[in-house]
Amino acid sequence: MYLNGINVQRPGNAGYKAMVRRYAGRGSLRFWELDFVRGLCVLLMVFDHFMYCMWGVLPEVNSVLGTDFLSKMQRVGSWYWNWEIRNNVRMVVIVAFFVICGISCTLTRGNLRRAIPLALVAAGISWVTSVVENFIEDTHVTFGVIHMLAVGIFLYAVLDEAAVAVGSALGKGKASRIVREALRYLPGVVGILWLWILFANFAKFENVNGFWTILSLYDAPQGSTALEKDIYSVLLYVRNNPSFSPGDYFPILPWCSAVLIGGIFGRLIYHTSAKYAFVPLDGAWNKPVCFLGRHAAVIYVSHMVVIPVLLVACAWISSFFA
Repeated sequence: MYLNGINVQRPGNAGYKAMVRRYAGRGSLRFWELDFVRGLCVLLMVFDHFMYCMWGVLPEVNSVLGTDFLSKMQRVGSWYWNWEIRNNVRMVVIVAFFVICGISCTLTRGNLRRAIPLALVAAGISWVTSVVENFIEDTHVTFGVIHMLAVGIFLYAVLDEAAVAVGSALGKGKASRIVREALRYLPGVVGILWLWILFANFAKFENVNGFWTILSLYDAPQGSTALEKDIYSVLLYVRNNPSFSPGDYFPILPWCSAVLIGGIFGRLIYHTSAKYAFVPLDGAWNKPVCFLGRHAAVIYVSHMVVIPVLLVACAWISSFFA
């Protein structure tokens, strides 16, 4: 028996047919491996932010409250934040998270509906952190992860809808069908082109003191106002605007390109029978991490508030036992 182009009668693999039916059945598709990798990325991001709070936020909290709560963790947080392995793993995790976002864009036609709430959440983050900036320096988020994802998903939706519109005008026939399918790779092709333009003219990817990092080669034009520098900094890294969004900063280039390029992997894998490759490995063992992956956006946004609030609460409570 074949289901969506894949043989589901595999000898010696009990339950495989039922699992494929669950993945290929009606309703929204969820591929456990995408949720699992996304969940791992979120876990690492939460831990990364926790260690940053130990280093950069908790000392400020202790200073304001006159407490000494977990003061020794500042040294641990500083060591971790400047650890060579942490910086290189962080780059891999970020790219994986954004590419998976792009893959997910190929699994729905509701990308505009996904982008709008993300944009609203991003605006809320900017407003809240602008208030917090009055109490704790370097906490304002002007263009962070959520901002970039909202733009990336919106750009994918626009480019993909344009590809669909052009493809629909080609009529019927085998040649038209092939062209229509090829056009669905347009977002990824644009992402690759943008990366080429970026690294050919405005940035380079280098190992600096053991850390792989993106070094900007671009300076905002002389005489640019602060607002103009911020606009340039939304588009790409700018050398002469170093204070832009220091707490959480992901400009459109190169990071939106990673989202768009993820669409290529989505089309190559999750629109062919290869999407069932990991079905036999699914099981109860991955459910906790997959749960985190399914709620990645909520967890990412909430942890930015929950961790600092818990630190303030714990430091305040500790003052009663000092």
